[in-house]
Amino acid sequence: MAVVIVVIIFAALVSLVFYWSSRYGDANRSRGTSLKRGPHAHTTTRGQPKKGYASKSDAEFQAHKLATRDGAPRDVYKCATCTKWHVGHG
Repeated sequence: MAVVIVVIIFAALVSLVFYWSSRYGDANRSRGTSLKRGPHAHTTTRGQPKKGYASKSDAEFQAHKLATRDGAPRDVYKCATCTKWHVGHG
């Protein structure tokens, strides 16, 4: 019985942390760093800002370079946060 109570309390605490961090996170954090990252968040999965390119052609050149190096298709898109171009996974 005690184990069940401990598991319930633990699950409640974890849920509270996820809820709090996504809704009331630090006001100084940059957009896109919440736990609810979308497919085109402005940060990488490690929380680092994505590299922005001034033009679509610069981003496409980098995407081609990365695709050749890694063997995985790359995609370019215009960021709604910084209005620069980013390279993503295709």
